[in-house]
Amino acid sequence: MTKDKHMNVRREQLSIDPEKCTGCRRCMIACAMKHHGRIDPGLSRVNVIRFDSQDLDVPVICMACDTAPCIKVCPMNARIRQANGTVTTHPDVCIGCRACIYICPAATPRINPYTGRTMTCDMCEDETEPWCVAACRQEKALTICTPGTVSHRAAKQAAGKTKKYHV
Repeated sequence: MTKDKHMNVRREQLSIDPEKCTGCRRCMIACAMKHHGRIDPGLSRVNVIRFDSQDLDVPVICMACDTAPCIKVCPMNARIRQANGTVTTHPDVCIGCRACIYICPAATPRINPYTGRTMTCDMCEDETEPWCVAACRQEKALTICTPGTVSHRAAKQAAGKTKKYHV
């Protein structure tokens, strides 16, 4: 794989504030509509996880890790880093083995229930802002921040805490 000079450039990042999430799942519906034209939360790249014991809903989205172990583990090289920094799955190459899910620190790749292939957030790269952020404008549980605003270490620690609940 050749290195593109834009491979490590990250446009913006999604910031998640679980304290503001109401569990409405509008972010999931917006994502499914954007990518599949259907109101089907199963087709969303965002996954809102409910923690009943803490009365908490947490939107979980791919962190596009700098080292992205999911890229390295994919036997078909279907996981790729896009120019905007997101890590996505090439749907025509993915065989649905789920290796990327098992190695992901937060288990964020989602399974398309109709194709069995994985999918992750691409930040709606052809839009001015991700649809999930637009859908959450009132609550502001999902917002855009510039690179460096949220430390990678803090993001990984927060995501790692949720992994045990949804793998």
